[in-house]
Amino acid sequence: MNTELFYPAPKELPVLVHPPRGSSETLQILERLDWNRFGNAGNGELLRAGALWLHGFLDESHAIAQGNGSAEGSYWHALMHRSEGDFSNSKYWYRRVGRHAIFPDLLEAARQLEVEANPILAKLLAGMEWDPLEFVNAVALAASHRFQDLNLLRSVARAEYDLLMGYCLGKP
Repeated sequence: MNTELFYPAPKELPVLVHPPRGSSETLQILERLDWNRFGNAGNGELLRAGALWLHGFLDESHAIAQGNGSAEGSYWHALMHRSEGDFSNSKYWYRRVGRHAIFPDLLEAARQLEVEANPILAKLLAGMEWDPLEFVNAVALAASHRFQDLNLLRSVARAEYDLLMGYCLGKP
């Protein structure tokens, strides 16, 4: 099997908040994969955490990310808490990530989506750097039904996932 189940993200994924759990068949496939054969040596658990998160297996992803002290482990941890709607905890983990190598590319990807036309997301693009805390704020607004363009947020989240998973896989 190659990476098509988890990279790049399928068009309908990720679900921003409270994603449904994937099927038991998907979980079995993800659990049986030899993750160490993908990407850089030692990143197998990070890849697994990300793929589990993508498919809505938040508890399983959380258990892995919580046990990994790297910036990428903290990043998957932040995504997991954002997905469960624990926005303050998500911000905590983003702070632990610090400035990640994918942020410049994520900012550019968001700009390509023309988010500057949206006043809430324009704040994201006002600076010279990606601000994950502002994106968490936008997702929180969506979760409280005060932001309607879920497709735009999902597109940004998909770009974020693809960039982080690509980074963990060692792809440019």
